[in-house]
Amino acid sequence: MPPGSGAEADELSIPGHLGERLPEDYLEFLSVYGGGSIEDALEVAVPGKSTSPGGPPLTISEATMEARKAWEFEKAGGERIDGPEAILTWGIDSSADLLCWVTSESPADSWPVAVFHRGKARWAIHDCGMVDFLVGVFQEEFDECPIGELSLRGAREPRFLNWREEKRLIAAGVHPWKGGPLQSF
Repeated sequence: MPPGSGAEADELSIPGHLGERLPEDYLEFLSVYGGGSIEDALEVAVPGKSTSPGGPPLTISEATMEARKAWEFEKAGGERIDGPEAILTWGIDSSADLLCWVTSESPADSWPVAVFHRGKARWAIHDCGMVDFLVGVFQEEFDECPIGELSLRGAREPRFLNWREEKRLIAAGVHPWKGGPLQSF
């Protein structure tokens, strides 16, 4: 496992401020990988609020504010989403699609994934958790790719890079996804 992988203990203890216990598959994902990027195409958020410029690039709190604005723009999922307060965002792809949970259902492990697809300006709800959703994208289990970032569809061995490792590589002058010096890109 590369340096900086996995979530720090304080990242996993923050969910209480959201008023919810987060889904177990997400917490397990964070405990192994932490927050960061999959193939430089999808960012997985960490719980909490970014408190410093050196903090994580994407947090659930910050990303959720964006999703709630999108919900107001295009009312989401009919009766399955009670309102913008029922949305928590766990990821954003490079086409600015928002990957969320619908928190109206209990317990957290039964929260479906809701995607706001920017290109189509609409919400879609998928009856699966975060990890099953990602696996479904990678293994082309959806009839149509549910996100605008098509490079992840069919990704047989998707690479994950923790945000700390990505920052470390950039500080060292190395392109985190392509290798080699940053100046050549």
